[in-house]
Amino acid sequence: MGLCLGLQLAVIEFSRNVCGIKDATSREFDSKAKNPVIDLMEEQKELMEKKNYGGTMRLGAWDCDIKKGTIASKAYKTDKISERHRHRYEVNNQYRDLLVSKGLTIAGINSKKDLVEIIELKDHPFFVAVQFHPELKSKPLTPHPLFKEFIKVAGK
Repeated sequence: MGLCLGLQLAVIEFSRNVCGIKDATSREFDSKAKNPVIDLMEEQKELMEKKNYGGTMRLGAWDCDIKKGTIASKAYKTDKISERHRHRYEVNNQYRDLLVSKGLTIAGINSKKDLVEIIELKDHPFFVAVQFHPELKSKPLTPHPLFKEFIKVAGK
């Protein structure tokens, strides 16, 4: 289970070792990256150039459409959710078709901005990574649906 940066690192790892992009990385780690599979949203790039870092954060609740038949859909028991974010780097949509063609499941999308929210690996009992922070909506007696599903699978 990967949260926020965990999703980004999973995409980098998948890009390098499954897609064969040996220099895949995040623009956060290498500002001159040739293959930034993780990058800023287009509208934020100009803000970064002006060093307006606060304006480049994706904050607050964002909607997500969940793909049917995924671990996320099983956990949430719905196809539309809203989750809280606090980050500035995203999956670079220029690489999405390649990632999917090599077996990465895009399990959740923010359709308004066309941003990847959830990824999964199909043939894994629980490989789920999310761009948001489910821990912000989790409590000891009312765990977040993804945590609850993770524990359920881990117990098997």
